Amino acid sequence: MNKVIFIEGVSGVGKTTTTTLLSEKLQNMGYKVDCYLEGDSNNPLDPFDGIYPPKIPIADFFETYKQCWQTFMGNDLDRDFVLVDGTLLHHQINDLIREYSASDIAIVEYLSDLLTIIRPLNPILFYFSSYNVSERLIQARISRKQSTPTIDYIAFWENRKRVDLLALERLPIKTHIINVDNGWDPIPQVIAEHIVV
Repeated sequence: MNKVIFIEGVSGVGKTTTTTLLSEKLQNMGYKVDCYLEGDSNNPLDPFDGIYPPKIPIADFFETYKQCWQTFMGNDLDRDFVLVDGTLLHHQINDLIREYSASDIAIVEYLSDLLTIIRPLNPILFYFSSYNVSERLIQARISRKQSTPTIDYIAFWENRKRVDLLALERLPIKTHIINVDNGWDPIPQVIAEHIVV
């Protein structure tokens, strides 16, 4: 089957929790699954081992990721599914906006190039969305025992959602947008129904 499943969304929407539950569900169904959570140092699609990349020219940033993804494609994948949390949009768009002030168009073109590399693995993207980004961020930071988000922090993530949704309209990948405002409990089952054929 060899499908790469991206779990994406703004901060605090439950990507990591849901990715973990989905991995367990698929394994219980008898599938071979590799699961990489945001920040994992062994994520084969993250050349910077889950940390912020060093300050390098943007062309080198692009090339480093492309080489990493080409290496991943060269590996013998003895897995039905590879689940990756925050690896396509989340981490990379953050870096491109914060470190390089990349334009929307540059971000979409770059991510499209990456997706072309792994097209043979039938990638699918599930984007967790919330109508109220501010409320979601506040709830997430309370649950993580972190300080209340600042106005600038909230504004960053509201812009991130805008960029994400723009990218989803244009990227060459099958995408499902799932609203998480009513809770996460049914979501692993919903995703499993989409990806198990």
